[in-house]
Amino acid sequence: MLRQGDHIYCFRNAHTYSHHGIYVDDNRVIHFTRTQQDSTQSSSNYQACRICGFQPETQGGVVKSCLDCFLKGQRLFLFKYNVSSRVFKENKSGTCSTTSCDPPDIVVRRATKMLNNGQLGFGEYDLMKNNCEHFARFCKTGESKSLQAFSLKAKAKLVFRGLTEQSFSMENAFIILARVTITREYKNDTLQYDKKIIFKSTTKKRIILITIIVAIIISCLFYKQPRAGCVCE
Repeated sequence: MLRQGDHIYCFRNAHTYSHHGIYVDDNRVIHFTRTQQDSTQSSSNYQACRICGFQPETQGGVVKSCLDCFLKGQRLFLFKYNVSSRVFKENKSGTCSTTSCDPPDIVVRRATKMLNNGQLGFGEYDLMKNNCEHFARFCKTGESKSLQAFSLKAKAKLVFRGLTEQSFSMENAFIILARVTITREYKNDTLQYDKKIIFKSTTKKRIILITIIVAIIISCLFYKQPRAGCVCE
């Protein structure tokens, strides 16, 4: 059963990537997307969803839609937080994280704020730098990160390094691609990237806590009790 503030996702295009969003309430999801309109067709040719009014061909940015519009007939999955390093490596990038997440009310508040920002929203959609996972992770943790995008970059770096370390041939290229896919070497880099998020988040919390403690100590040191008045007979 879904709860407010849940980070959900579904796979698209034969599991090549996953689309992410935040479940808010009443079968509604806030997610970040780009318009799917065909430039050769007029917007009047498209119909909005009868349930939620969402029109993916003409609406983009941070949007609110029903769960059916979000899933598009695909299976729903729950993004997991606080998983172990072993579980993280065993699962597909962009499906779990070793980081902790914030309480549901804060998550929903962030998502709603981005939705209410109108055209500004979460900024311009960018597949590698500002996508739906960046948005969902920001809502959940306050950190805008995409493990899907990072793992894709990590794979590309491993392939490029392998191709440049030896003479190029189709056979070598196939071997390198197979090695990267099977051995999943890129997962080590992706895990370290994910753990950096923990460090940043924890560091921020520690700085805030230390600042509060120091402020209390200083206020106590400089606070003086009022002198008792003299009693005259």
